[in-house]
Amino acid sequence: MEVSTIFESSSANKHINIMRFLLFLNLLLLYSCGNSQNQKNSMTEKSVELYNIFDKEDHLRPAFNKTKFDTLHGWDFGWELLKPINIAKNDNHEKKLAKRFAPGQKALYFIWYLDAQLTNGGFIQFFWNYDRQYIPPIVAGLELIGDTSMLKLVDKADEEYLKHVKEFAQQRKKKDWEPLYNKLKSFDKFDETYYTIHDKTMELIEAYARKHPDEFVKFN
Repeated sequence: MEVSTIFESSSANKHINIMRFLLFLNLLLLYSCGNSQNQKNSMTEKSVELYNIFDKEDHLRPAFNKTKFDTLHGWDFGWELLKPINIAKNDNHEKKLAKRFAPGQKALYFIWYLDAQLTNGGFIQFFWNYDRQYIPPIVAGLELIGDTSMLKLVDKADEEYLKHVKEFAQQRKKKDWEPLYNKLKSFDKFDETYYTIHDKTMELIEAYARKHPDEFVKFN
């Protein structure tokens, strides 16, 4: 009886410990999800303040040749629209400049920023360079042009970054990003997907610009 009682007591304790451990894991998961959501909310609120305002009275609308507008396509078309507004001298200037951009210009400007980073060093480079602050205007631009595929990809990549934010911080202290590429292989898949769909993103930007030329240029 005594042996049996001790065994039953031990089993009960193990069961209680397991339940406590599972409860701890659930609480940790909830905290992690909540913390990630708080980071997203904070970033969105800050971005709205910095990049979502459009001052129509001070709209930067460069003069543009109508023939060039009608004949250029794809990335060549996008680059010609971007060049005259891609004039930020520093971060503070960019914040002021963005207020002069119409919604379509913001989409072009920030999506192009994403593309420049990803075609050079992938999502890891994008996050390494503290460019996560641009995700809200990038998302707003993708929503504007109706690019649901790219929206899903950016969201997945951002969620993955939040899982490894401490590792990014540790490597920044060491000024060495190579271990991130070696270890965080999930970003490779995101990069591969990006290369297969980013031309479609530019097609959608072009289609939007042709429907709303006044957001981008004034013909001379």
